[in-house]
Amino acid sequence: MPHGDPQGPLPGDHAAGAVANTTREYPFNAPVREAPTKGGVKASIDLFIQFRINDPVEFVYTLGAVRGFEEKLSNAVSETIRSLIYEQAAADIYNMVGEDSGRLLDMLNQQFRPAVELTNANITHAEPADQRYRMDLAAPEMVRVAKDAYTHEYALTLRKEQDEGDLTKELATLTETLSAIQADIAQYQAQMDTAVERETNRAEALARQRYVLVESEAKANAALLEAQALDIRAVTTAEAPEILEYRYQREVLDRLEEVAGHLPRLVRIGGSGDPNAAAGIDLLQLAREMLGERGTELFTPADMAAMRDRLASVAQRIAEREPEIEALRAAPASSPHSSSPVSSSTDDFEEQA
Repeated sequence: MPHGDPQGPLPGDHAAGAVANTTREYPFNAPVREAPTKGGVKASIDLFIQFRINDPVEFVYTLGAVRGFEEKLSNAVSETIRSLIYEQAAADIYNMVGEDSGRLLDMLNQQFRPAVELTNANITHAEPADQRYRMDLAAPEMVRVAKDAYTHEYALTLRKEQDEGDLTKELATLTETLSAIQADIAQYQAQMDTAVERETNRAEALARQRYVLVESEAKANAALLEAQALDIRAVTTAEAPEILEYRYQREVLDRLEEVAGHLPRLVRIGGSGDPNAAAGIDLLQLAREMLGERGTELFTPADMAAMRDRLASVAQRIAEREPEIEALRAAPASSPHSSSPVSSSTDDFEEQA
């Protein structure tokens, strides 16, 4: 008869007169070996039990304390488990693991109350004792498991092929959609490029046209102002030729002063061809000749008479151009920070005049 294996010290393990703990639950392992089933096949079962001492006096004097209780509990568990195993078929032994142990607890508690109460009983292991029989029992299960595994693998393979087919079809659809989108993008891009090029050419043509118009207008205005300046200068010259003569002579003297330090050193050998000419070298006259100045007057009397004859017609042209020039002065400037180029040109021409 197999005996139980108490887990940890039980009350009464030490000297007599020790006090039993009625609040603690004690574990107890009760293995049962070579118990016959309904078909006569031997089976082995491991049972885990927890119990609590309710009445220490009954536990000591009725159950025989630890040693007596251990022997009685082992015998009761063995008898009860063997009766349960005998009711089972060999193939159903595995199903006893973890099943409801209420019936087992009731059967054991009827034998040990009120001294001890078993609070928990759990079958942790159950199998046929014969290894060959266990293999025979496991063969159908192994076949079933292998069949289930093959069926599951086959289903996964079919699902994979189906998913791959669906993915391939979806990829083809997406590729076709992408191609259509790219074609639309290319078409729209071509339309945009054409529109941009057309608008660019139109803007460039318009800019060239406006540039030509502005340039023509500017040249016409410049010609108008230049003609006005020339006529004003002609009138000024005809009215006061001495001013122009003075400015001309002053300009000649300024140029002579600039070239005075760069005159070549000359040596005259022999006399001058002019009997009335002074002896030596006239450097002032030489410098005038180098500048192209002949010493003649700027305007001859004939020139002055011709200018005075044209004075009335020139003054009339100046008066006729004045409204146009005033219109140019009144034209709005291109920007608030820049003055009108026409006004500036007119001021320059009048200042020169």
